[in-house]
Amino acid sequence: MSEVEAVSGLVLASQAKPVQFDAPEGRTFVALPAGEGTFKLEQITSPNKADVLMPKTVMQHVKMQTAESLAGYINRFKNADTMLFADIASDTIVSVIDYHGAIDSKADGLLSPKLGSHRATLTLPKSLEWQTWIRASGQLMSHVAFATFLEENAVDIKSPVGADLLELCRDLQVAQNVNFGSSVRMGDLTQVNYQKDQDALSKGTIALPQSIMLSIPVYFGESAVAVMAFMRRQIDDGKLKLGIQLSRAENIRQDEFHRVVDWITDEVEGLATVYRTPA
Repeated sequence: MSEVEAVSGLVLASQAKPVQFDAPEGRTFVALPAGEGTFKLEQITSPNKADVLMPKTVMQHVKMQTAESLAGYINRFKNADTMLFADIASDTIVSVIDYHGAIDSKADGLLSPKLGSHRATLTLPKSLEWQTWIRASGQLMSHVAFATFLEENAVDIKSPVGADLLELCRDLQVAQNVNFGSSVRMGDLTQVNYQKDQDALSKGTIALPQSIMLSIPVYFGESAVAVMAFMRRQIDDGKLKLGIQLSRAENIRQDEFHRVVDWITDEVEGLATVYRTPA
């Protein structure tokens, strides 16, 4: 670098000084040198000196976790144009607080457009009980593993009653290292025969119910509903596999979704509800 270039750099550096200036609404800024002839703008307004700029429209999207919370929120902020949108496929209920206004005959039949930027959304979470039984539905497992599954979730089972259920689990767990053979349906029970090795004295039967009745909530925080689960069995090469198949599970879920939507509509007077997703 030549002496001329060095002197020129010193002159430019001496000229790069912070510059303070006032802006509208009582704000103060300072332009700080950032090198190579550039500046960095920073606000140095004293606390509480500037006016607080309030928005002209509400732009808020709140995510709820329960139907009660959603109904309470709508009741607090609703107006004549508030709409409720229910999407049964995704378990989602959306309230658009500032939805478009209805056609006004006094205003030449024109709509009253709104931003639709103030929303509250509830995506109904499945209960742990529902998730547990849905995962098990249609899956076969060893008879011992199935007995353990029933024991771990016995609180959800209303029929068979407690003592009969425990007896079934005990019989399944005791019948280990045996060969299962034929099964015969007798009324509401299916008798499954088994034999240990070739010992004729070690023969026995296990009585399996045709179905079990559950009482579980579909969604978190909601009331329990009755769900029938059919027993499924498979005997292959002397091995017994058991499982359950929930009856009309999707119908039950949809019915519960409708019930929750109807409950919210009843809780919020004058709330218009449609089954679709908002744009």
